[in-house]
Amino acid sequence: MKIFSTLVGLLLLTQTVAAATPVGTYYQVNVTNPAAVVAALDAYADSPTGQKNPATVTLFQITSNGTNPATHAISVSFASAEDMDRSRALNMASKDFAAMQASMAGAMTPVSESMFRGTGITAGSWAAITSDNPVGRFILMDVQDPAAYVAAWTKMMASRDSDLPSYLSQIMAAGTADTSHVVSIFANNMAEMMALADANQGNPAWAEFLASVNGIRAIEDDAMVVRVKSWAN
Repeated sequence: MKIFSTLVGLLLLTQTVAAATPVGTYYQVNVTNPAAVVAALDAYADSPTGQKNPATVTLFQITSNGTNPATHAISVSFASAEDMDRSRALNMASKDFAAMQASMAGAMTPVSESMFRGTGITAGSWAAITSDNPVGRFILMDVQDPAAYVAAWTKMMASRDSDLPSYLSQIMAAGTADTSHVVSIFANNMAEMMALADANQGNPAWAEFLASVNGIRAIEDDAMVVRVKSWAN
């Protein structure tokens, strides 16, 4: 796999989704040897199996996430559920995949795992991201009224003066966690991310948004991350 220059998108939030909807798995992990994790992913990407795999893999370093023990996150994304099935079939019979798992087992321990799918509900444009190591904020939520939340979110995002990309994503399976959706926000660097937060605070639509979603969503996890590296064919 060659280095992929774009971040893995966590999309989402509608009840009707097109047949070619992007899907993926998001892993939070506690890493004791970051270099070994990167080396294991590099080796798999360069292997015969990795060269055929349709996955896009992105490794993030988590810079802040409260009491959550995860130090890194790995997003494995596919253009469709069919591609996810094809990847799984390749890995099941692959010595390359087994070798990667063995290498990573000694360098990290799992914290959580969830499956997501895209909805195409976005704001801004990825064209605004020019950094090789952009920062992101992943806000995991339990949303009780998705339609009302989407309406409030899209109204608020339309009011802002920024092209920085944001996405809404639907969580299909999260184990025992209550997470149903994710908001993903990206910027080129932390200064740009903080400026965006400051602009929100000064935007009357932000206060209206908070009032609109009060009682229909609970934040389960809030993490700041930095993209380390991505791999894709």
